[in-house]
Amino acid sequence: MNRRALIICAIVLLISTVAVFAYERGDFLFLNEIETGMQGIGKTVVAGDVISEFEVEVLGIVNEPKTHADFIVVRVSGEAISRSGGISQGMSGSPIYIDGKLVGALSRAATWSKDLAPIGLVTPIEQMLDIIDSMHDHRLPSASLNNAMLTDIQLVGLEYSPASISPSELPNTIFSYPIVSPLLVTGLSGRALDVLMNGLEMEEKPKGLLSEFFGPLIVPKVQGLSSFGLRLNPMSGKKTKGTSESVVLEPGGAIGVALAQGDVTIGALGTITFREGNAIVGFGHPFLLNGEASFPLTTAHVYDTIKAYDASFKLGTIGETIGVIVEDRMSGIGGLAGEPTDMVDLSLAVEDLDSGFTKHFQIELVDEPRLMWELLLASGFEAIDSTLDRIGQGTVEVTYRIAGDGMLSPLTREDIFVSTRDLALYPPIELASIVSLLQYNAFENPEITSISCVIHVTQEIKAMRINHLEIDKQSYAPGEMIHYTVELQTYQSEKQVIEGEIQIPADLVADYVTVRAYGGPREVENGENPIEFSNLSELIEKIEGLPSYDTLTVELFAPNPFFLYVEGLQGVEDVETDLPGYVLYGEREVSALLSLLE
Repeated sequence: MNRRALIICAIVLLISTVAVFAYERGDFLFLNEIETGMQGIGKTVVAGDVISEFEVEVLGIVNEPKTHADFIVVRVSGEAISRSGGISQGMSGSPIYIDGKLVGALSRAATWSKDLAPIGLVTPIEQMLDIIDSMHDHRLPSASLNNAMLTDIQLVGLEYSPASISPSELPNTIFSYPIVSPLLVTGLSGRALDVLMNGLEMEEKPKGLLSEFFGPLIVPKVQGLSSFGLRLNPMSGKKTKGTSESVVLEPGGAIGVALAQGDVTIGALGTITFREGNAIVGFGHPFLLNGEASFPLTTAHVYDTIKAYDASFKLGTIGETIGVIVEDRMSGIGGLAGEPTDMVDLSLAVEDLDSGFTKHFQIELVDEPRLMWELLLASGFEAIDSTLDRIGQGTVEVTYRIAGDGMLSPLTREDIFVSTRDLALYPPIELASIVSLLQYNAFENPEITSISCVIHVTQEIKAMRINHLEIDKQSYAPGEMIHYTVELQTYQSEKQVIEGEIQIPADLVADYVTVRAYGGPREVENGENPIEFSNLSELIEKIEGLPSYDTLTVELFAPNPFFLYVEGLQGVEDVETDLPGYVLYGEREVSALLSLLE
């Protein structure tokens, strides 16, 4: 079992032990004890670090077929609600109390034509305690009183707040929508921020990336964090400073969940519902619905709650890491204060060779493969775009280094790309491809600990076209040497000629041979077996060994006599020539007869 898994198991065990044996049933009011008309209070932070109270009245219970779809419907009021403009983003997890007993967490806002006051849905506390109680024999009851049931009421879940509903319109329907935990982002702007939230859409994917040579596994559709139901906070402040020793975690207080920290900070803001010892639960709804998780639990600061027409929101920031979130379930998140979180150290250095300007980024990323594409692409685009202060043509040379506790040695690779439209596309996509290939390999967890990417950029297009390939004869015998000449056309400059020779294997049996000149790696031919690996180290070695695009390869191909039905070529010999700093593009090939007679 790897180090991360051991830590998570230990944390989950500790949380479960605390939850099962520490809380008292008398501290809660469960679903089967709720009655219509009950009144109580809720707690949340509206501004600063002060916990404010608001009034709550139970309107009834919506009992859906699934346990995790049961909710307590409440009317909320008071100064905190008025100041917030209703139930705002960031209030999710606000604890609701009746007669001093915890009922659950405010998790959704709602609209009901029968009631014009702010309406909310409360996730019952027994569902949230279940997050930190993995012992099935100690599950808490989750049944409601018949007289509290809202009969003939249909609950319709929406993604966003609906338009106003007239009293005569759908009187038996409650429309609910999540009080989403607003996503707070600093350090990203422009298209980097757009890629993070909305994914990456291109009319044509860049050619020549490793994704072309290792199959569809590492070429997902990058949909962005909005596909997880997250909404970007319109405004975010700078990360707050502070020490974990000075933080008091209590119900109603603000907490954060981080995805990235450092020169780029990405995280969500929510509210603590319940704490027992160092175990906490909050939000009342999922964050990413990750199930088992390993996200940093952070402090959070709320500057103010901003009224907005579509959805009010808390303006705030996440702060220092104070623990780890280990559960991300339908009914909320669960974590443990004071425990460490495994993160991936990302280092990005971009140098504009034309101006001499260099910019460095140091970022810690969550070790979550589902999110790594968005996080690496957004960080990479920001690093390149902010350094160059432009989008356009140029040549980019990049060096990658990826290390992990599950890797015998770090993966290192150098590559070079050229673009006439947008050179910034290549390094982030290539990096994300390599990392994804490692994380989803079939052999073992690489347990990635650090990722380094050094990028050098110039506006000059440094490229050579493979213009012509010529060989010295039209017929050869096995064992004979082929002399070749490759003519290269430098972009808007002089031509260059490369001469060399490649030997035909003495035992080769074929009717003809083909000589091909190309730059960079090539795809598997029809007559070759797919690339195979037996362990992670072999995969890493193959990635490192693929030629970069400043390598000219002249390769000898011959028909594979054992490839049935369709004629297929196989590579038999190759010669590589390095042309540092220039991207080779285009491809040429010539064929010659192979005579078995001396």
